[in-house]
Parts: sequence; C-alpha cells; structure tokens
Amino acid sequence: MLTNTIIIIFSSILSIIQAQTILVRDRQNHMPLVDVNIFIGQKGITTNTIGACSLDNFNKNDLVTFSLIGYKTLILKKTEIPDILYMENISIPLDLINVYGGKKKYRKNYSKLERDVRKVYPYVRTISLLMEEYDEIIDSLDYYSAYKKFYKKRKIFQAIENELLSKYEFSIRKLTKNQGRILIRLVDRQTDRTSYNIIKNFRNIISASFWQITARVFGHNLKSTYNPQQGEDRLIEYIINMMEK
Repeated sequence: MLTNTIIIIFSSILSIIQAQTILVRDRQNHMPLVDVNIFIGQKGITTNTIGACSLDNFNKNDLVTFSLIGYKTLILKKTEIPDILYMENISIPLDLINVYGGKKKYRKNYSKLERDVRKVYPYVRTISLLMEEYDEIIDSLDYYSAYKKFYKKRKIFQAIENELLSKYEFSIRKLTKNQGRILIRLVDRQTDRTSYNIIKNFRNIISASFWQITARVFGHNLKSTYNPQQGEDRLIEYIINMMEK
C-alpha cells in the first residue's frame, strides 16, 4: 500500500516537471496576454488570466500557431517555443475599430469574437463540404416524381444531420447563444443560402417555418444573411482571412 502511494506521488511530481507550461506576453510592455488562441488544425487552447497555458496536448514536432487580434501571428515548432513567448503588437485598421466600438474595449471585443469564430468555423466548413457533396445528387433527382424527389431529399438531409451529430453533437450543444448566431450567418457565407432555405429545400416550407419560429424564441434568425461589407460581419471576414493565411 505504501509502495503504491509513493508511485502515485512520484508520478504526479514527474508529470508536473515534464509539463511544458509557457507564458505569453506583449513584447513592448511585457504584460501577460489573455485569451491568445494556440492551436494546430482544430485542436487548440487559450491562455488564462496570467497569460499562461500548457502545451502538453501538442506533439513535439507540431507546428503550433499563436494568434490574437491586434498581434502578429506566430507559427513555431513545439520544441522551439520558449518558456516566455513575446508577441508583437500590430496596428488594426482604424475603420474596423470604428465599426465595432470604442477604442477602450475593442481588443476585448475582438478577442471574444475571434474565439467564437474559431469555435464555429470547423462546423460551418463541414456543412459546406457536405452540401457540395450532396448537391450533385440533388441535381439528379429532377427525373423523379414530386413524392420520390421529396423522399430522397429528406434522406439526404437526414444523412447530413447524422454525420454532423456523430462528429460534433456534444460540442454543438455547448455553443453559446452568440456562437449559434455567428454559425447561422456563416452557413450563408459558405453555402450561399440561409439555414431557412436549406431546411425548406431539403424538407418543406412547413418544417422551415417551424424551426424558424423555434429559433426566434431563442433569439436566432434562420433567415440571417452574411454581409462582409458591414458591421460585425466585416470583422468576421477579417478574422477568417487572418485564419486562412
């Protein structure tokens, strides 16, 4: 019993020693940077209130990206990441700041918006790819009768639902209200059709109307469209372009 206890204590101490924890700070004033997005692909974390985070979820050969609105994005191999990482401040276009709000709060607002966009963007990309995959099948249904066409389109929509739920059900259920709102608009961005029209096209107008009423109860609008030239959508477009670079 004593031997097992010693092994557990030793293992705990060893794991702490081996853990790679870093601090992320502003290069100019050395202040800690909060909510820095640290990721590879769809796997990522953010720094806490003192600018710290653990890199244990990454492999030693991974190229890790450090991203925060208002700072130059860094991409480093895990083994080359120092214990204290300094990020260089870059100027954000003044017109974007004016669009989103006062200068005092813009960095916090940008950081939150960037985090929400990164959260929902993988789901939107998956939806877009599935829609592209099934669009060709849908085009071939014109030769069927109205009933058979409706039945087959419903089966395709069910297949899309099942694939999304099998991969993302737990994560999707944890989306915040704001993240859900962004997801609906980004679906329009990626597919050139609103969520309302997708449901209407694959099922029927009755189903689309029902889910629109339900969405409105929770503060959403399935008819929302995306406009990268105005308001928050302009910022989202800026963030996505930065991500894809």
